[in-house]
This record gives sequence, C-alpha cells and structure tokens, in this order.
Amino acid sequence: MTDHLNVFKMKLTEVETVLLLKDYLEESGWEIGDKFCLGSKHGIDIEACKGNKILLVEIKGARAGDDAPTKKREHFDSGQIKTHFGKALVKMLEEKAKNPEAGLAIAHPDDVDIRRAIGAVTPFLKSLGIKHFWVSRDDVIEE
Repeated sequence: MTDHLNVFKMKLTEVETVLLLKDYLEESGWEIGDKFCLGSKHGIDIEACKGNKILLVEIKGARAGDDAPTKKREHFDSGQIKTHFGKALVKMLEEKAKNPEAGLAIAHPDDVDIRRAIGAVTPFLKSLGIKHFWVSRDDVIEE
C-alpha cells in the first residue's frame, strides 16, 4: 500500500510545477520576480518578461496539493485532466484577447496519465500561437 501511495506522491502538484517552470524560465533569461501565483489564487500562474517580450503561462498539476480543500483523489483522472486543460485553453484565449502581443503558454507535469489524456492534442496548440511545456521533477523541461 505504501508503494502505491508513493507513486501518486511522485505526481507533481500545480505549485511544484509552477516552481520548476519558474526556475527553468529564469535560467533561460526570463525575468519573473514576484509575478507568479502559487495555490488557488486566480490569475496567470507565471508572467515572464525578456526585453520587450511578455510570456503568460497557465499551469496545471497532476494531483491536488496535500492541503487542497477540494482534494478527493490521490491524482487527477482523465476527465479532470481534460477539464483542466480546457479551462487553461479558454484562459489563454481570454488573455490573447486582452494582450494580443503577449506570448502564451500552457504547462503540465510530464506525467503518463496526462500524456495519455491530452498528449495527442498539445501539438495543435502551436497553430493557436500557444506554447506547451512538459515539466518533470528532474528539471527536464520539454517545449
């Protein structure tokens, strides 16, 4: 039973994914400062600047945080993953309407369940002008 629970603990929460991607972007020359969101606050999860470029990132996790008030499962099922992805996509399109010059991105943990649920559709984000990041715990970020 313990091993089963440890597998789910390996799945990244949204907060963990935000922090890993934030570090990656800063190492890639983006300035973020305090323009990132942890927890259940509304708004863009990361706002990064590089010169006169702005990148707005919406991030989703593979499981709820241990202290999440609505936590019901150890990890998100495929329906929740697709719902979260849909909400992220709508948020990015809303941001594009408000900030047409901003770069947009959605990020997910590099997780087998998430790849199974939405991996076939993430390449189509490029045609909408939206980057996608796969984020892993070992600091490997795939764009």
